[in-house]
Amino acid sequence: MKQMRAGLAAAGYVKHETWVLPENRSLLKQMEQQLRQPILAGSFMSENYMSAGNNWTIDRLFTALRALDEVVSQEITLSLVQGSESSIKLEMNEFGGLPIYVAVVGEQIIVDTVLVDIDSISDVGAFNDAVLRSRELFPLSSIGIESMPNGQTVYNMFGALSSDSSLTNVVTEIKTLVDNVHRASEAFEHFFKSST
Repeated sequence: MKQMRAGLAAAGYVKHETWVLPENRSLLKQMEQQLRQPILAGSFMSENYMSAGNNWTIDRLFTALRALDEVVSQEITLSLVQGSESSIKLEMNEFGGLPIYVAVVGEQIIVDTVLVDIDSISDVGAFNDAVLRSRELFPLSSIGIESMPNGQTVYNMFGALSSDSSLTNVVTEIKTLVDNVHRASEAFEHFFKSST
């Protein structure tokens, strides 16, 4: 319990004591989980905003993301990428235009970006070992190797969530990925060739 409380405090949460009727305990627990998510566009987003049977499509998700304050203020540039599988591209302008891609694939939403080109790694074996030992450093994100259409091999960082997740959770996944890319760049910097 001490570790859990310390972890919540370290994540920026504050403790607040509340008194409710016994029959409202489960409702309070649900609201507590909702209040651990960021508030979007100045309004409280219920986790029931998207529920089972209302899976996101790429077009509906694109429309929802366009309403975010960060998109309206142009901190994020949003575009729809057409292809065999359409996706959403978010350019994080406060992070040098870091491109984040969001795709709806069946029952999942995939959020990912390129971390580094394999040719930019000085010692691939040591880097792979470090990546495999980094699971706890990057909450909600994983690192994998992918071959791009042009034949280039890259390490990408990604997260996945259910396609019926709330908009709040989708945005949390995106923001967490951006934070994790920044942290991974610092943590693995000594593996990057000096030209990178």
